[in-house]
Amino acid sequence: MGRNWWGKCLLLVFLTVLSGMYVYPTIANLDLEKTKFPFKQKINLGLDLQGGLYMVLVVDFNKVYREVIDRQTTSLQERLKEKLITVKGVRTQKDGLPADDPHVVVEFDQAKRDEIYNLVKKEFWNLRLAVENPGKLEMGLATEYRNEIRDKTINQSIEVIRNRIDEFGVSEPIITSQGTDRVVVELPGVKEIDRAKDLIGQTAKLEFKIVDDKSMTPQQVAGLIAEAEKKNNITFKEGQKFSDYVKSINEAVKGKIPAEDEIAFERTKAAKGQEGAHIPFLLHSKAGVTGDDLQDAQVGFDQETQVPEVNFSMNPRGGVLMGKLTEANKGNRMAIVLDNLVQSAPVIQSQITNRGRITMGGSRASEDIMKEAKDLAIVLRAGALPAQLDFLEQRVVGPSLGQDSIKKGAYASLVGCLVVFLFVSFYYRVSGLIAVFSLMLNVLFVLATLVGMDATLTLPGIAGIALTVGIAVDSNVVIYERIREELRHGKRAHGAVEAGFQKAFRTILDANVTNAAAGLVLLMYGTGPIKGFAVTLLIGIVTTLFTAVFVCKVVFDLYLRSLENRNAAETVSI
Repeated sequence: MGRNWWGKCLLLVFLTVLSGMYVYPTIANLDLEKTKFPFKQKINLGLDLQGGLYMVLVVDFNKVYREVIDRQTTSLQERLKEKLITVKGVRTQKDGLPADDPHVVVEFDQAKRDEIYNLVKKEFWNLRLAVENPGKLEMGLATEYRNEIRDKTINQSIEVIRNRIDEFGVSEPIITSQGTDRVVVELPGVKEIDRAKDLIGQTAKLEFKIVDDKSMTPQQVAGLIAEAEKKNNITFKEGQKFSDYVKSINEAVKGKIPAEDEIAFERTKAAKGQEGAHIPFLLHSKAGVTGDDLQDAQVGFDQETQVPEVNFSMNPRGGVLMGKLTEANKGNRMAIVLDNLVQSAPVIQSQITNRGRITMGGSRASEDIMKEAKDLAIVLRAGALPAQLDFLEQRVVGPSLGQDSIKKGAYASLVGCLVVFLFVSFYYRVSGLIAVFSLMLNVLFVLATLVGMDATLTLPGIAGIALTVGIAVDSNVVIYERIREELRHGKRAHGAVEAGFQKAFRTILDANVTNAAAGLVLLMYGTGPIKGFAVTLLIGIVTTLFTAVFVCKVVFDLYLRSLENRNAAETVSI
């Protein structure tokens, strides 16, 4: 044996041992926290193998479009004032229009028509002219801008959900878009289902609003709400949407509170089976500072009570806005509002700049408070969802189903591989055994690569491994038939083997490149199980080229050398 062969042999031994060490923790089912084995990583199992949570969420785009139109209305008002263009009014029109097509309505003297029209055309390109009457323009969102909003909202929602799930600690989550308004979330191995749902669904809209105690005292606000509930038959029971209750209350008290104010509530959780209380606040509708300028959020503890709290810091712009807000409202209460619910409303004692805290309350078990504080910090750090997400579908995949899938998938793959191994060994004899050896190494290399890449093995992925074996056998067949052809032409064993491997390589490469192209398309445009299949297929193509061409050649050289030592080089079994 020459140095070249020994070098190849050592490389093969090294890769085989290394792959075996990567795969051993999975095969032996080691406890990674207790084991002293140097490689502490297992193959990640997908949702269909280990169970978990499958959810489909739908984006409320009607609400998104309404919010965009509201912002456009405010911007147009400000620009008209800056340009000194006098108008009768600028408002948002929603009633009597399709839910997904609200309008900005501008009323003006007809003499101002050209000035207003030119301003809108120049600076508000994202609006389209819907209706024009003398002294009145109605504008909706342009089609291209609506599509841009839709794509951006879906992509931002996926990114925010991914950030939250990553911090939640789920390995290999699958988060993809479906259609034009849906997001599919797969969380393998998740056991705290309700907590995961709450974490994903929170919009985390953080606002700091001043409590208007000057217009009405807390007792007067409580009395006004009690009167509105009785007069309008408004009630709230646990299990109902609290946001609908708040909306009904604000509509009922309209005209009885200042126009720039709104009613918000602080909700307190009670023991299981009991109804929690909701404390009303009269707040200025406009937020002085929002969570858009939030820089960081971490869990801390109150120095006096040792109750968990969320400490947050603002960026420089947020620090300036917070400083102005608190300086102008010393002695007033400032409500910290998260998702339209008041978390706390401390009195502003002095100017606050770039740091603050959200108290969690101490009426519940400390473990529950800590978990709530951690989740709130995660949501604030990860960012706010750009739109409300409603749960359209939810399926909990149990571990028994996953285990059943593993057993049946593994059984089917083993039977298929065994049939292939027996056929190859019977048809090609000793050379077939060499092929079987390379096929077993092929599977080992695929599994080791999955561990090394921290990829996820799914049920379709197991099918991909079985297909890899078939592709590898096909490569061996091409090589062996070329060798047989060279032997029929009168070449000796060494020459036939060399020529067979060389001439078959291009054919094998062409076939695998074609398969790889198909696998790349599946990986790029497929979702869920299709991607799992594509991953193992692509890995299998690379390992097949290595084992069919490199491994088989190394073993064949050893086989031929042993025949030469017995002076029987012409009896090679192919």
